[in-house]
Amino acid sequence: MKKITAILLSVILLVVVQSMTCQARKVGDAPPVTILSINDVYLLEPLGYVRSLRERLEKEYGEVLLLHAGDFLFPSLLSRRYKGEQMVDVLNLLDGDEKGFDPRMFIIFGNHEFDKSKLKYAGMLQDRIQKSQFTWINSNVEFGRAADGKPLVQAKQMLPDHIVTVNGVRVGLLGAVTDVKKAEYIQRFLPNEEVMREGVARLRKQGAEVVVAVTHLNMSQDKAILAALGKNAPDLIIGGHEHDRQTVLVNGRRIVKADSDARTAAIVQITPMGVHEMPDVQLEYVELPGNYKPYQKIIERAAAWNKRFDTEFCEDLNEPSGCLDQPLGKTEVELIGEELTIRRFETNLGNWLVDLARKKFEDKGAQIAFLNSGGMRLNRNISAGSTITRRDLYTLFAYPTKLVRIRMTGATLQNVLNHAITDWAGSGHWLQISGFTYRHDPQNQKASDLHLITESGLKPILPEEELTAVVNEYLINEKGNQDGYRMINSSMIIEPAAERPNLVEYVVDQLRMAGENGISPSRDGRICNVRDRRMDCLLK
Repeated sequence: MKKITAILLSVILLVVVQSMTCQARKVGDAPPVTILSINDVYLLEPLGYVRSLRERLEKEYGEVLLLHAGDFLFPSLLSRRYKGEQMVDVLNLLDGDEKGFDPRMFIIFGNHEFDKSKLKYAGMLQDRIQKSQFTWINSNVEFGRAADGKPLVQAKQMLPDHIVTVNGVRVGLLGAVTDVKKAEYIQRFLPNEEVMREGVARLRKQGAEVVVAVTHLNMSQDKAILAALGKNAPDLIIGGHEHDRQTVLVNGRRIVKADSDARTAAIVQITPMGVHEMPDVQLEYVELPGNYKPYQKIIERAAAWNKRFDTEFCEDLNEPSGCLDQPLGKTEVELIGEELTIRRFETNLGNWLVDLARKKFEDKGAQIAFLNSGGMRLNRNISAGSTITRRDLYTLFAYPTKLVRIRMTGATLQNVLNHAITDWAGSGHWLQISGFTYRHDPQNQKASDLHLITESGLKPILPEEELTAVVNEYLINEKGNQDGYRMINSSMIIEPAAERPNLVEYVVDQLRMAGENGISPSRDGRICNVRDRRMDCLLK
């Protein structure tokens, strides 16, 4: 009886406190909540500038909410060895306190947090969460359970939702990640709209004055949430997954995404305007590094991790220290590998890689080839006259790139391209292509005029025509998400038992064969973007 009475008193007290707070604060009198958000950060060094920006904001606005919209444990060169341990270590420094818990930093899962998808890696993921000095918000991933009934991944720092007070304003947080990576230790992904509808209602009932959803979804999925939920939607979505800055309004509510690797950070100020009114939202993108000096402790910690990696990597190969910077070849021209270009346009680096893939099987009748640009992760250009090092190559190929031949029809190729051009905002499923050409109309979302490139000229590709194509294993492996290319699969492989060469090894051979002259790939207009008049087109 005493226990029941105590519970009732606690509930009454909570209601009274919330009521008194609402009565004391007039509509529009609440101070703005300042949010600093980043997403899709795979490198250590940019975090030094994020820390400096946070310090400046805290001096100006007091308490600041730091949100990370997922993707950081993988992929990166260092994560191949340390499996994201280095990222958590440096993220723990974003409050300037390497030992204390950060009460205003929140992060969600991105699909790449599940790159190590085998059941045996559940403990590794749990360890990364448990060593985090910040909170993980996980509203839509239901982890499988062990024999004792406990979740395979659990930690006191991982919550389904949370209310945090920032400058006196109660902010409710939810988190959702795309289901494209189905790890063996995940039981299921809960429906996004259902999770958000129920979560928003629950947080508002608990006294949240503002509700922010942190998501790692496609922009189309984010927009669908706001459109479907209407007035019951989160007040703001801070998003990731796409790698370029974007902001849109849906039913008066804003979606905000920053550039990957903290090339920009989004600064959002959100002010509650009352129970029945949407809050006021102001947005600014800050380019980094800008004029900011990096936080010294983070620079030192990043340097220590990099030095350790270089030493251990070379020791494993029985090579002297510095082997990662060993020159493999040279380029006569600037190679375009910057992420937002290679994920939206034809580039000379993309052309060179996919041409090599096709030529590897040219003697076996390969006519065309295509590779997903998400597997090309250099995210910078290499200037003309530069050497290309082992570090460049291992950074470029974050994943194994084994090649296979498949048989497909012209109609299937059309379906492939229809998917390649969807969500044209720097997505990794964008294709670099070889052996054929087409027109891309990004405004009307059309891929048309497919033609083979032959010695005798361009030849239209007919829907019923059979083609021999070279692709990387990932695109036809049904056990993964295939970057959405479900129209092709392993049943289309020609000679399934044949050796599957690794493109990386072929690239090394070609760099060495080029010698002192180096490589000089070009962009020839095989992908004809009809909205960009600066580009030449093979199709006239």
